[in-house]
Amino acid sequence: MATTHKFRKIAYSSLFGLGLTAGGVTIASAATTQQAPPTTAEAPAAAGSQDKADTGTDERNEPDEKNEADEKPDYTSSVTIEVTPEGPEGSDADEADDSEDKADKAEQAKLEKVAKIDADAASKAATDKVPGTVDEVELDEEGGNVVYEVDVVAQDGTETEVIVDAGNGKILAQEVDKDADEAKADKAEQAKLEKLAKIDANAASKAATDKVPGTADKVELDEEDGKVVYEVDVTAKDGTQSEVLVDATNGKILAEQAD
Repeated sequence: MATTHKFRKIAYSSLFGLGLTAGGVTIASAATTQQAPPTTAEAPAAAGSQDKADTGTDERNEPDEKNEADEKPDYTSSVTIEVTPEGPEGSDADEADDSEDKADKAEQAKLEKVAKIDADAASKAATDKVPGTVDEVELDEEGGNVVYEVDVVAQDGTETEVIVDAGNGKILAQEVDKDADEAKADKAEQAKLEKLAKIDANAASKAATDKVPGTADKVELDEEDGKVVYEVDVTAKDGTQSEVLVDATNGKILAEQAD
């Protein structure tokens, strides 16, 4: 009988062990099955994150565009119009251009209807304020303000943009064209240097190539340390490039430097 009990005990233990093993397999399989869905669910989340990131990038760009569109001038005219946002561009270039032309014509007609003075009156108002010749007159809208932009060129070459109220002809603003003003200053400086120079560019080129044999590629009249000089770029036969400074008053070589 003792042997029988022992056999039963071993049998029960074996069965219990198999049950655990089977349960372990079942649990492991269940765990594996339960872990799979998060992996599947993570893919849409990643895609959603990407969409969100893309949307975030677009949103970051929008404020800059809005700021440019919302930028307003420092003046207010007596006549104004409501500013309408531009529509989306068409996919076809020709259609987009045609649509833009129509929109421009409609906008111009709207401005002309609101304006109470014409281009001639605006030009007169501008030249009364800034004496000179009218180069261009344009009826435009600035931040909802209907104005004439009048470009006036003075006798000395200075260019000024005068903003004229399209409702009453008053001057709202004026601004000198800095680029044109700088160009005028450069031209005046060049004329001054040419007046001080005693030799011309050909003589300066000869003096430079006598000192440094080669071809003069560029000759420029300039001012260096209070002296009027010619800067001559010389290229030798072997390709070596040098800059030679020639005194513009006597043709003497002041310096030479290989590039």
